[in-house]
Amino acid sequence: MPTLKAKKKPSPETRRNAGLVPLPEEALLTIEVDGRTLSRLSCSPFDRRELVLGWLFSQGLLQTPGDAAALRFQADRALVRLRPSAAPRLEQYHPVQVVACSGGDVQPGLFNNLPKVSRCYDFTLPQAIRLMEQLPGRTPLFKKHGGIHCSMLVDMREQRILVSREDIGRSNSLDKVIGWGLVHGADFARTALFITGRVSAEMALKVLHAGMPALVSQTTLTSKALEIVRHSGLTLISHVLKPRPILLNF
Repeated sequence: MPTLKAKKKPSPETRRNAGLVPLPEEALLTIEVDGRTLSRLSCSPFDRRELVLGWLFSQGLLQTPGDAAALRFQADRALVRLRPSAAPRLEQYHPVQVVACSGGDVQPGLFNNLPKVSRCYDFTLPQAIRLMEQLPGRTPLFKKHGGIHCSMLVDMREQRILVSREDIGRSNSLDKVIGWGLVHGADFARTALFITGRVSAEMALKVLHAGMPALVSQTTLTSKALEIVRHSGLTLISHVLKPRPILLNF
């Protein structure tokens, strides 16, 4: 009569030999502007300058990198000094912490008088699919760790990938791309953003504020993001690699 053999529990040594996935690094970064603490980000500990510049731009505190007279890092703090011409923006800045897994800071005014965007380039679903299929090749940290998001900026007129950035946070990876674009003088009006994570209100607002007319996601969008898309004219494709993608303002 056949019997079932009890499975042996793997020893710690066996588990080590089998190889565990290394954990992604997480850092806490406090952003201080002119001596005022504005935010404490949970982020990956690299590309911090791009992250801070992109975050400040998304919050409406910078319009160009030159608005920051100084940006230096001291341990887990980013210390920013604004030029006098940009200082009044800080006086009017009253962030609201979004209590959600997006973890982003959104000013109340960003929901009012949403900017309108329109594409200055043709855009097809096959183009979006082809470009999104290239994104996994630009995610070495995700392949190593899992649990990492990626944002990718594409010049749609030239069909050329400009930059991609990874981070443990969706919002952070987007801010890094924006920061890169600011430093390198990217024309956001001719770009589209491709992301691995879902499209929340905060993500849609950051894209709109940068003047990007199109956003493409591997996954879904939230109800508030849908409202923003409908009112702004932002082109959005979600579930782009699924059999039935969602196309808005297409």
